[in-house]
Amino acid sequence: MFESKSESERGWLARLTDNDEDARICKDIPDDQCHQAVGNRRRLILAQLATALAELMMNAKTVLPWLFQAVGAPLWLIGWLVPIRESGSMLPQLLLGARVRLMPLRKKAWLWGAGLQAGCLVLMAMTAWLWSGWLAGVLLLLLLALMSLARGLCSIASKDVLGKTIPKQERGKVTGAGASLAGGAGLIFGLLLTIPDSLPLWGYVLILLTAAAIWGLGIWCYSGIQELPGATEGGVNGWQYALASLKLIKQDPAFGRFLLVRTLLMSTALVAPYYVLVAQDYNGGIQVLGGMVIAQGLAQFISSWLWGKLADVSSLRVLQLAGLIAAVLGLVVCFHLALEDRVPAGYFALVIFILSVAHAGVRVGRKTFLVDLAGGDKRTDYVAVSNTLMGILLLLAGALSMLLGLLSALAVILVFSLLTLLGVWLAQGLPNVQDDS
Repeated sequence: MFESKSESERGWLARLTDNDEDARICKDIPDDQCHQAVGNRRRLILAQLATALAELMMNAKTVLPWLFQAVGAPLWLIGWLVPIRESGSMLPQLLLGARVRLMPLRKKAWLWGAGLQAGCLVLMAMTAWLWSGWLAGVLLLLLLALMSLARGLCSIASKDVLGKTIPKQERGKVTGAGASLAGGAGLIFGLLLTIPDSLPLWGYVLILLTAAAIWGLGIWCYSGIQELPGATEGGVNGWQYALASLKLIKQDPAFGRFLLVRTLLMSTALVAPYYVLVAQDYNGGIQVLGGMVIAQGLAQFISSWLWGKLADVSSLRVLQLAGLIAAVLGLVVCFHLALEDRVPAGYFALVIFILSVAHAGVRVGRKTFLVDLAGGDKRTDYVAVSNTLMGILLLLAGALSMLLGLLSALAVILVFSLLTLLGVWLAQGLPNVQDDS
């Protein structure tokens, strides 16, 4: 029933790589529990393609801010999009990891999470069609929070299923194949958005329903994965584990400083929806959104491998350079728009491209720095503490952006750019962990 991968299956897809962050706190499944059924590789890639494409179609940094504007949601609600999207999927991984670990077949947890996300997208489409104003915005945020919880459940389960069905040396390649294919499909989605002059409300509803249907295809592919019952021992409660490990902040000053720097540099993610809002104010055509979606996909595809190579030399310098790019970009945009009432075509697509390149560098740099800073058994402790604190601080950052949003989108961009610049400066006190290794 189970056999190793044939050579004919080794195509260009298997050579693609990915660097998704693992926020789950759980011991690895032993290698002798890892089996690969014929066809599992294809089903996993297609399911990951559907997952990544559906998430891109309702991206919290680009598409959802545009939707919120379309339904007339107030500006202060839009500031919660990224914090809820990120913290909502991070904290549940710490809370639910041990429970999922008790399930011999983890794909059931993924299917439940995927089904919840598809259902939430249908409800979001109904909400956008039936309501408007602050009520629509609040309901959409609540559904996004539920989607984020379900995303955390999928993230926990997917890593275990991948580990049980794909050999160790092939797992990143399989994950990367789905992500890269989704990036190509995302470019097509962005190009389609550049065709119409404007997008009526039913167009947003159609996008949400299409994303739900794509999730359905992913569920169909994932349900066919052949998974053997796995080990159920070794799970730990990530929340309790993280709280018990908080003493590491005091014991390791470099780790504490890193957490402060990471907190400030997460502004590179939080600021993105406000660039979208400013773009809509200056040029409300839907083509602008299409251009930004394309720019975001190109930036992620082009920059990640380059940042990865640089991070192997000095992850600290990657953090600083990427943060500096994002900070200078924000300051330049604020200064330029304060003087100019009009901007050239493609202006905001270029802005999103540069910001996405910078954010990719921050992500690669912080993950590489943390892994190299923590040695041996400390790595799990450091990840637990880091993700717990970031999940909480993201919610606090949402409150800050809500207050700033009462002023203007440009005010949020300015403040977040200054916070990023402060993070770059504080990073100067961090050790170059690649030199220490």
